[in-house]
Amino acid sequence: MVFIILTVPSMAVDNGYARIVYNVRGLQDYDLHWNDRFPPGSILKIYAEANGVNHQREVAVDYIFIIKDPNNNVVDTSLYSNRYEDYRENDFMTYSKNVPQGWVDGVYTADVHIFDLLNESLMDTYYSELINSYLNESDRPDLPVMNRSNASALPEQHLVITKTFFVDRYANKYPVDRFRIEKIMLDRTSVAPDMPVTVSVNVSNTFYDKGSTSLDLLLDNKVINKTTLEIESYSSSQTNFTVSSGIIGDHTVEIIPTGMNTIGLNMSVVFTVSAENKIETPTEFVYQDIQIDKLSVEPNQTVTIAVTVKNTGKEGTQPVELFINDVLEEGKQVNLNFSEIKDVYFNVTKGDVGAYRVTVDKSNLSKIFFVESSTPVPAATVEPKIEKKPQLRVVIGLSVIVILIYLLRLYLKNRWK
Repeated sequence: MVFIILTVPSMAVDNGYARIVYNVRGLQDYDLHWNDRFPPGSILKIYAEANGVNHQREVAVDYIFIIKDPNNNVVDTSLYSNRYEDYRENDFMTYSKNVPQGWVDGVYTADVHIFDLLNESLMDTYYSELINSYLNESDRPDLPVMNRSNASALPEQHLVITKTFFVDRYANKYPVDRFRIEKIMLDRTSVAPDMPVTVSVNVSNTFYDKGSTSLDLLLDNKVINKTTLEIESYSSSQTNFTVSSGIIGDHTVEIIPTGMNTIGLNMSVVFTVSAENKIETPTEFVYQDIQIDKLSVEPNQTVTIAVTVKNTGKEGTQPVELFINDVLEEGKQVNLNFSEIKDVYFNVTKGDVGAYRVTVDKSNLSKIFFVESSTPVPAATVEPKIEKKPQLRVVIGLSVIVILIYLLRLYLKNRWK
């Protein structure tokens, strides 16, 4: 029985991927090899998966692994074939190789060729022929598996995936988990509402070179902070976070490793918020905002200034001091409970025209208002400019006439003598 390969577009290998692994248990069930480095004598494993290769319950997939050294020399090739009936859409194969002692150190390339040797058109023809073979009592047709040469000419039947890995004679000295996060601690486990709690955790780099990893801080299953740490080789660092809650009850704090090659051990602790707890921290006012009711006023017109202040410590009284152009304008004694927020109002009047900068003590906050006069200023009188050039011309003209008359008289007098 001869089958013609149809090139009509049909479902074939949709996509796929490859991973460097150290253990494979089944389809999509494997353990990643964290650093992709292999010393001679170790086992290199590459997991490859093809998607969309089931055609009417039939799977026929070939995998070719081509390994090239740092000089682009082919050092190994392997062919694997899968043929079976099943309903799953995906297929996988694992390449395994004991790294030879003769492989040089450096970056290696693994080209993974995946050939889907069936398609829907072929299977339609196959089942039609199969039915006819029973009806006509003819020979049962063979499964129409195309050869790789024909499959490679069809983009939908041939997929190439490239992975890189390292051959490194010192790789066996590297730990499986480069970064370790452990010993999460709280500075207190029972606090008053909104009282801050310090969370600390140790992060260790067990690698011979410095590197970085990332952490997420969760409070009651919600991410509230993220950080990235750079840690020197074979060293540890303590990282601190601050959390708080105004809700009475127990609250769970978690540290989640998000960086590569990082393991976290016992990364969950609980603290309790209770109304019975007293605030032990000293009274401390934090200035949050300055508001001015008018940007521009006339001289001696009142400006109302509101300073927003919060007490982050225990209940107490502190002065709130207002400065105008760095000079103390007024101070008020204010009493606040823990976590209480209040607007403190000041009325300011300035008679001189100009700009006035408003600040409060122990704060970088500042605002500006202007005192401007609306009375019109008389325009200066400008004396008319006297044009002197025409008078000068008259004087010169008269002088010339007088001189000419004088010369004429001298001439006539001398002639009649």
